[in-house]
Amino acid sequence: MKKILKFIKITFISLLSIILLFMAYLFISNKLFLESKNDDNISYLSKNNVQIGTSIDEKLFDDEFYKSQVFLLGEIHGYADNQKIDQEMLFFLNKKVGIKYYIAEMDSLTAKKLNAFLSEKQKNKAILKEVVESIKRRIPQQASQELFDKWNAVYDYNQNLADSLKITVIGIDKNFDDESKGSRDEAMVSNFKNAIQKEHLENEKFYGLFGYFHTLQKKTESGRATFAAGLKDSGVKVTSFVSYTIDSEMYLPKNPQFPTPENEKVDWINADGPLMLVKGINDLKELSKPESITLFKLNSKNSPYLKSQNLITVKSRVFGENIVPLKDAVTADYFQYVFLLRNSKALTKLK
Repeated sequence: MKKILKFIKITFISLLSIILLFMAYLFISNKLFLESKNDDNISYLSKNNVQIGTSIDEKLFDDEFYKSQVFLLGEIHGYADNQKIDQEMLFFLNKKVGIKYYIAEMDSLTAKKLNAFLSEKQKNKAILKEVVESIKRRIPQQASQELFDKWNAVYDYNQNLADSLKITVIGIDKNFDDESKGSRDEAMVSNFKNAIQKEHLENEKFYGLFGYFHTLQKKTESGRATFAAGLKDSGVKVTSFVSYTIDSEMYLPKNPQFPTPENEKVDWINADGPLMLVKGINDLKELSKPESITLFKLNSKNSPYLKSQNLITVKSRVFGENIVPLKDAVTADYFQYVFLLRNSKALTKLK
């Protein structure tokens, strides 16, 4: 009996030691990957950031910015503040440069239904609920009450616009019955170009919200095509914003792939770890406040992000894949602006 107890004790201590060693390794490797705060980066960023309140501040936008034809916001799905940013970016660009075409990570049939909602004289919330349910098929983490509320607000906003400025949605993702070969991103590029040609929109500007990877303007080491890179390679001038989170909650609806908490919210997938790591994120964290949204410009003159790979080098320990930029590429080749969300709530189920 004593030998059995001794064996159990030794086994327990051994397992505990292994767990503690693994946690120590994870902590140290995460810290090394994220890097310490960099004084040069912080000095630059301190002059190139603005806190976002109830609307978008245009302080960081110059004449060159407004020359872009396509403006993209890339999100990691599941965070409520991304819906807020998306709404305010759309309203800002509509007022500032007359953008009225919202390109969306949805198929054309869902977009048609959403446009029907936006154009009806009487608000039909039943149609909007159908749209959110349709989006759940493709992006479960985005289908939410906040998504519903955003398009409800767009409907209200549209009512006060002249017909020539009213917002219209163009769905450029693959239809579910599309069996053609090629990636979704390649299909998006093709569908976008076809929509422009069909509707004679060559002189228009466009804005839209997409998943993070779709908005990267250059291929990574994986070699996979992206929507933004496809546009840029075909001569379209693109500006990309991406959003990262700190101390925020993600909506993680129940699914068969991995276990989900009962409340369908997790707070361990943020840019500073432990399961997702964005190299250099501590510089942005240093210049932001809790419970805030801060916008950083990365491509001003003498920017360190014109010669480094900070903020585009991403390690994912569980979800998605690592983002490894090409050796000759720099951060600003991939995106030009970063929104840092701090203490964002998770999206919530549609009521």
